[in-house]
Amino acid sequence: MNDNPKRDVEPSSAEATVASPSDTPSLKRSAETTDRQQNRSNKGRPVKRNKKGGEDNNKKRRREGFDENRDDRDLPANPGSYANEEQRKILHLDNLDENRIKYPEDAKTVKRKVALLLAFIGKDYFGFQVNPGRKTIQGEIELALYRSGMLSEINFGNPFKYGWSNSARTDKGVHACAQVCSLKVEVLESDIDDSFRDARERLQQRLPADIQVLDMLRTTRTFCAKTTRDRVRYQYMIPSFLLHPDYRQLLVDNDIPLEGRRDTARTPLLPEEIEKLRSKLLPYRSTDEQRKLLQTALEKYLGTKPFHNFTKGLSPGEPQAMRYIESFTVLDPLVMQGMEWIPTQVVGQSFLLHQIRKMISMAVDVTRGVISLGVMDRALTKEEVVVVALAPAQGLFLELSFFDGYNRRKATQNPELPDLDFLNDGGRSRWEEFRDKVRAHIADEEIADGNFLYYLYQQECLFDYRHTQTEKEYASDENECET
Repeated sequence: MNDNPKRDVEPSSAEATVASPSDTPSLKRSAETTDRQQNRSNKGRPVKRNKKGGEDNNKKRRREGFDENRDDRDLPANPGSYANEEQRKILHLDNLDENRIKYPEDAKTVKRKVALLLAFIGKDYFGFQVNPGRKTIQGEIELALYRSGMLSEINFGNPFKYGWSNSARTDKGVHACAQVCSLKVEVLESDIDDSFRDARERLQQRLPADIQVLDMLRTTRTFCAKTTRDRVRYQYMIPSFLLHPDYRQLLVDNDIPLEGRRDTARTPLLPEEIEKLRSKLLPYRSTDEQRKLLQTALEKYLGTKPFHNFTKGLSPGEPQAMRYIESFTVLDPLVMQGMEWIPTQVVGQSFLLHQIRKMISMAVDVTRGVISLGVMDRALTKEEVVVVALAPAQGLFLELSFFDGYNRRKATQNPELPDLDFLNDGGRSRWEEFRDKVRAHIADEEIADGNFLYYLYQQECLFDYRHTQTEKEYASDENECET
């Protein structure tokens, strides 16, 4: 049927000589009524239309034969969920129901929207989000929810059924002290009375030791962890030896070649060479002047800037590259495992893929004298294309998430619900304990694997920014800088 109401109602010849349907209010209303009646869906809802008058349906879903009347109970499990049989085979997960709780038939259970305040060590996981064929944080949490009785068999494997949302996505190897996930869970009525203390403990017992539930809090029904978060704070730990004034001479003194290892770019140093360098660099301590210069470099990122050079897949001028950085601070140095570390703390509304690691990499290059602050200025313009190296993931962790806006609205509309705050009386000690655990893990991992030693060798010898390239070439180098 044509969408134009003038042609939906045919006037008589007598009426036509007096007025057209568009000029006659009664005929126009009749046409519009007919149009609405004939364009209702099977469920009695009007068909949504776009600005051009066509049906506003998702073309991809229609092309794939999407059925609005389908039974979601028959949907296959998400390919990255442990409920998926293929995923279990890849990960060698044999017993899905191991240590699973089943509530007694006479138990009174209720469904409630909650926020999980999570912390984890990301070393053994391929990022946070479910990923087919990979072990992920979300996959482990969903399995623990199922085994603790909080997810039914029908919902297990399909996160959208229980309203899953997470406030941040972390890369492979990145840690977190303050991840927030929202979802609906089925719990005992007694769990609500004790502020989910027992429910949190049941869930924790079914999680690996490197994933911890710091708190479980009841939220409003409309709470969404992804869209409600106001700000987020990350911390990046920089080993002070990255600022060593003459790293190349140190290589020469220890008979380590400065070139010829591009074929082994990811692991360019031999184990015995790693040991030699570590023994020489372990006692190194940064100076006040170096930390001040590092702070000056980090402050270049403050405000709303284009960060297309600090991520993947974005071109100059794309609106998605604009990000607001509230603060970027150098904290007092820490000594762990005999090695000095410089913690840096960045607060922003949201971050692009690899953005923080690339910001750190360029700021460190400024501090160690490879480039000037002018190169940073060019990298932060809308027009310039600058290839920036990627600092190791092992130094980065999500430190804190903020939900100030949600807490303010809840205080007036639902004052009986708790604030969403990692630093509340119940969770602060667990948060501080895990943050210290993450820092210690970063130090232990560097001693064991030498990720930052590899990174420094790549910067000095494979990409050779300090000695063989001008600043202009630094800003246009097509070498693969990501490791």
